Amino acid sequence: MITLTRANVTLAYLVAVLLLGGASAAGFGGNMLLQLCGAALIGWTLWQQPDDRAWQVPPVHTGLAKFGLAVFVLCAVQFLPLPPGIWRHLPGRGAVYDGFTALGVAAPWLTVSMAPWHSLASFAWWIPALALFLSIRAGGAPPTRHVIYTIVAVAAISVAVSALQRIAGSSYFYEITNYGEGPGFFANSNHQGSFLLAALALWGGGLALEMRAAASQKEWFTGSGMLGSGIALLLVFGVLVSGSLACVVLLFPVLAALFLIAKPDLRVPLPLAVLGGIVVLGGIVAFLLYGPVANDLTVKGATAGISRQEFLVTGLQILKDYAPLGSGTGTFLELYRWYEQPALVGTTFVNHAHDDLLELLIETGIFGLIAVITFLGWFVPRAWTVWSGARRNAMQLAASVVIGTALLHSLVDYPLRTAAMSAIVAIACVLLVRPADPPRSRSRSGSRGRKSAGSPDRDMIRI
Repeated sequence: MITLTRANVTLAYLVAVLLLGGASAAGFGGNMLLQLCGAALIGWTLWQQPDDRAWQVPPVHTGLAKFGLAVFVLCAVQFLPLPPGIWRHLPGRGAVYDGFTALGVAAPWLTVSMAPWHSLASFAWWIPALALFLSIRAGGAPPTRHVIYTIVAVAAISVAVSALQRIAGSSYFYEITNYGEGPGFFANSNHQGSFLLAALALWGGGLALEMRAAASQKEWFTGSGMLGSGIALLLVFGVLVSGSLACVVLLFPVLAALFLIAKPDLRVPLPLAVLGGIVVLGGIVAFLLYGPVANDLTVKGATAGISRQEFLVTGLQILKDYAPLGSGTGTFLELYRWYEQPALVGTTFVNHAHDDLLELLIETGIFGLIAVITFLGWFVPRAWTVWSGARRNAMQLAASVVIGTALLHSLVDYPLRTAAMSAIVAIACVLLVRPADPPRSRSRSGSRGRKSAGSPDRDMIRI
């Protein structure tokens, strides 16, 4: 019998986010439902605070308070009202102010964001990620293995859907999507690939833990071990058929990282690791420049004005015009149209810069840059700590791979603009500092148990 605990509700909500939160410019009904349910989950999490020792899974301290403060300031600044005498001198606002003058209307007080209602709506899209972050870091959260099982189960089904979309050319979940490709539960096949890379990393971390817990290598290659390996291969297959060039390229460093996670005693000298990173980076650049597969980052696309190269050039011009304060969150879609060449405008519109860092800086300026630096100041030292140490907590290692992969992919796309991917990265931020689940003991008959309630893993962990 399934009881109505916050742990079970969190897992059910996670499934809903992965199924309904796969689009950034569509699926408004589904995303609104996720936001309402997410707000309820946030309220439940903040209200339910009994004795920490009563929890099977204790709360964790993530150390993201400074980043949270930076994001709060970023949000608050968007709605800061300014008198017209000051507002007109903000970068990029002059033409709008002149419009009031041309109409013979006195300019009112206006906010820093040029579209405050769009800014408010854009913040609402963060609710699912925030809800899952708070619920999983709090006491009474579902065990890590249950979170991973949930994500991977949805990912495996999404691979099957992706294959059907490829073969039959049907079963797409969004009207605006990559027809002819395999986006799965997402609107964009690139985001499907990013989701599968994250699922693969988390599943690989779980497999590494299972391998270490197995009594022998022989035991591992029977039963659940073979099933686990088969699921990993299915996820790799899904990345390959997703149609995302960036994710296929990122698949190789992810697999290399999983190999190191599975082999914690294999020590790589720092100079060799740095050299390997340079070689991989050089290989990626060479593949993009001279590889057999065409891409729209190094060359212009088939449709005039629609390519990552042109988005980058135009985006840099917008960034220059609106620095250092930015235009306001949620304004990129309307703002980009001001910079398009009228002769090149067609039926295809640009909804994002396809470079999330660039779009963030355009919209939020110095405040977004501070938030990014603050997050990297949290992430990089922790990732370095888990990778340079004994490498025994496979889930922390896998979580760092999820975050790093998503950040890299965001340089050529916008996966974190979807509720599903932003939620997974939010979960990974918790898993990066959460201690490993207590190992499940195995009897000769195959039954499994848990650690006693008095184990050290139940204490509050502060990192």
